[in-house]
Amino acid sequence: MKKQNLLALAVSTVIVAATASPMMAYTLLSPRRTWATIPVTVQVNNAGNSTINDSDHGVTAVVGAIRAWGIISSSSTSSVAVRGTAPATIMLNTNGHICTGSCLAATLTGYYSGNTITDADIYTNTKYNYTSSRETDGCSGEYDIDSIMTHEVGHVIGLGHSTVAGATMYPSVAACNINNRSLEADDLAGKNDLY
Repeated sequence: MKKQNLLALAVSTVIVAATASPMMAYTLLSPRRTWATIPVTVQVNNAGNSTINDSDHGVTAVVGAIRAWGIISSSSTSSVAVRGTAPATIMLNTNGHICTGSCLAATLTGYYSGNTITDADIYTNTKYNYTSSRETDGCSGEYDIDSIMTHEVGHVIGLGHSTVAGATMYPSVAACNINNRSLEADDLAGKNDLY
């Protein structure tokens, strides 16, 4: 009888522990890799995106939004992305000939040496219309560039997609959804695993 009580207590403890912490389903890029130092420098090309009607076509909005990760040093630049050469650069005005289907944006994550990321540029699919946190006319069927680029910068730092709906690193987003501007517990767990 004593053995059964101990077994029941052990099973109860495992169940309580499993339900006490939130489910994490983040993934890391494979092989696991990180930048050599933080903060990670990510620049936003100042050409912007012509479908965003704030004062600089989304550049300032994205520079601010990607700082949600807490390990990003961001600024605007007149430089364009040079594949394989740091810093990581976000291009809002070109698909880079890589994001031509249904993707909203794509991050080139294949630039690394050993376990160290050396570059990761982001390209935006220009066939879609976008909005930003700095626009004043609301959203009508557009995609939120702040949210999209916050997601893409997750790839820049070494994260893959999450299976947790609502996480910033979840692989899809609806038009006018601004929820991915901030990070969820799953996103933070992935970042903390890496850095």
